[in-house]
Amino acid sequence: MFPKIVGLAICATMLAANVYADPEQPYVGLNYGLMTDHTYSSNGNNQRMGEVVARFGDDLNEYFGVEAHLATGASDAKLSNGVTNESLHLYSMESAFAKPQIQVESFSLYGLLGVSVWRTALTGATINKTWSSDHGAALGAGVRVPLTTSGQWLFDATYVHLKNSQSYAMAGVDYRF
Repeated sequence: MFPKIVGLAICATMLAANVYADPEQPYVGLNYGLMTDHTYSSNGNNQRMGEVVARFGDDLNEYFGVEAHLATGASDAKLSNGVTNESLHLYSMESAFAKPQIQVESFSLYGLLGVSVWRTALTGATINKTWSSDHGAALGAGVRVPLTTSGQWLFDATYVHLKNSQSYAMAGVDYRF
């Protein structure tokens, strides 16, 4: 049920971006990040999964925007308890956000308030693939800095906290239409 709600929220985000936006405000971005799953922190401190995140959004005005994230795993977290070795993989993540923002000099600071759903898989020598899904509120903050004088290419850095035990930090580039 909740994945359908997130899917509808992402569709509504993109629809709102197209209906209410100035034609020069939509953007797409591609980021690489590390997702940390604190559920497995007792297994050591190497519980970070690499992720590739496609971002779609629109700055509706200078103070508010909308953004959606679609992510998949790029590298697995290697977990070891001294006896068995296991791998944790991010299968998919979808998020939809409201994005309050302010412009400071040439860069933009923003917050992210929304919902997210993610699915991971745990595999190992002694276990078959075990799927885990979770969802919940997502809160984050980020900064965008222009890379070109036209402002079409921007550097983006973002941190997002998901529910109790997951968070991710990422950096990449945006292209503003």
